[in-house]
Amino acid sequence: MKAILVSAELKSSRARARAGASTSLEELWRLAETADIEPVKMVSVRLARWHAATFIGPGKVREIKELAAAEGAGALIFDEDLSPAQQRNLEKETGLIVADRTRLIIEIFALRARTREGILQTRLAKFSYALSRVAGKGGGLDQQRGMIGGRGAGEKKIEYDRRTLRVKIAELQKEISAIKRERLTQRGRRDSVPMPQVSIVGYTNAGKSTLLNNLTGNRHAIYADNKLFATLDPSTKRVRLPSGGWALFTDTVGFIQKLPHALVAAFRATLDEIGYSDLILHVHNLASPDAKPQHEAVKAALRELGAREVPVINVFNKADAVKGGAAAAWAPVRLRPLLVSALTGQGVPELLAACEKALSLRWGEYTVTVPAGAKGLIKEIYSSCLVMNADYSREGALLRFKATPENYARILKKVASRV
Repeated sequence: MKAILVSAELKSSRARARAGASTSLEELWRLAETADIEPVKMVSVRLARWHAATFIGPGKVREIKELAAAEGAGALIFDEDLSPAQQRNLEKETGLIVADRTRLIIEIFALRARTREGILQTRLAKFSYALSRVAGKGGGLDQQRGMIGGRGAGEKKIEYDRRTLRVKIAELQKEISAIKRERLTQRGRRDSVPMPQVSIVGYTNAGKSTLLNNLTGNRHAIYADNKLFATLDPSTKRVRLPSGGWALFTDTVGFIQKLPHALVAAFRATLDEIGYSDLILHVHNLASPDAKPQHEAVKAALRELGAREVPVINVFNKADAVKGGAAAAWAPVRLRPLLVSALTGQGVPELLAACEKALSLRWGEYTVTVPAGAKGLIKEIYSSCLVMNADYSREGALLRFKATPENYARILKKVASRV
């Protein structure tokens, strides 16, 4: 299907805001392509005021309708959120399918979700979005009319639709809550085997999945593609650190400007994992001219998720595609980024060294001597810490390991009780 893309702004907007609107419209073009829609024209509309009925006013609606006819387009996609009434009025006036940015992104998530959790979360977002747009004349499903001794008018169509959606939403929330409990159990298991946990976050299409593939030596063939939201389902893999230890690296769903709140809420159980990390790798697309606003969009999302206390390493990917790194000239002084190429492996050893250094601030290296005969305690240390070396003698075992301060204190107490 061909589509016209529409962005609107007030004439009072500043130049910087207008530049941002242009960037957002170009991003909408890529989103449409990702959803298998063929965008044919981008239209920027400047208005003296917003129009309550059609958002852009009757004159602009006629112009866009004529443009769509000339281009053979069957849909209009707005870069801004439309109210249900505005969407209905625009469809009535133009005879075209009308969608906004939120609906488009939700449809992309529906196309991309693969795991049971991702599918459930996306369905929840779709139903939540639909619930806000249920509308109708209201009398379509009246069961009986009010009369003396009667029960009054039956359920109206709009009430039936809303109730049906609420029931579906409740069922999905129940299933997702069960998955969240499973995640808590899995997190407990991870904490009992612990390795440092690193979350890879970033703007969509920054190269997170390709980077994780490179970090694991391309052993797992994690799906990666040059598309927006190519992967939605998180993938956790073990990565060997330079000193010989291991860490768990998790590739998370990409962020985007104007990420719909329905999706943030639906994917909350997945995204909350970021807040439990020991370290965050914020991956940027060095080749993008919009690296700065993309950086700010990801930062805002991390704040919303309550992950502001987790240490962050800023990683600038696709260094092989940029000459001199000029595209990120705004970043080096303030962020001290690491330049890498997930595709060629350039800078990856330095990145792993930086990760190990950052993790050492939380995961210290300790040594304890476990008395002879305390095999259960030795087994517990192996299962709950990252053992680097072990020397056995008649007196016991001298273990060198990495652990969190809390875990080390717990182990010391158990060792002392054995002496």
